[in-house]
Amino acid sequence: MRIMQHEEPEDFRYGKPEDATDDLGLGLVDDASQETVRPRTAPVKKWMLVVGAALVVIIGITALVIALMPRNVAGEVADAPDVTEKTVDVDGGGQAVLRLSTSLDAGSLELSDLPGAPAQQTYQVWVESIGGESVSSLEVLDSEKTKATVGFKSLDDIESVLVTTEPVDGSSEPSDAKVLEIDLPH
Repeated sequence: MRIMQHEEPEDFRYGKPEDATDDLGLGLVDDASQETVRPRTAPVKKWMLVVGAALVVIIGITALVIALMPRNVAGEVADAPDVTEKTVDVDGGGQAVLRLSTSLDAGSLELSDLPGAPAQQTYQVWVESIGGESVSSLEVLDSEKTKATVGFKSLDDIESVLVTTEPVDGSSEPSDAKVLEIDLPH
């Protein structure tokens, strides 16, 4: 009986058996596994953009309103822990309470029980700078008002608080008709 031996042809597709490595095509698997597959993201819904834009607008409007809202300086001074008070009688009747807070660098003047202003006139509240270099109007009171509270800031720059009688529409400078002048302590 004849035993046949099998020999691989020279042009064998994978080369000779001794040339074969243990790769067995795993290199292709490694290459494929190193590719990152991006997870599919859901498209942004139109309503999400509308809600986001609406939130931005609402937050912006709220911030603007808060920034433009006048502060109640007089209320803050009255509630300050370091507030000091000085009560003074107003010429012609009524009282004034000057409140100062150094921690807030602010003050307030509360006027009460003022007599009616002379005909065609009203009361106007002013602050005078140190040295009398300038005077600024704080408020022109309604001619029928008998009480008011006015706040002011920058105590170190203010020498005194004045109340004068002025024409109904107010004045750009105080008249000589002072009904109250209180010097701030420095």
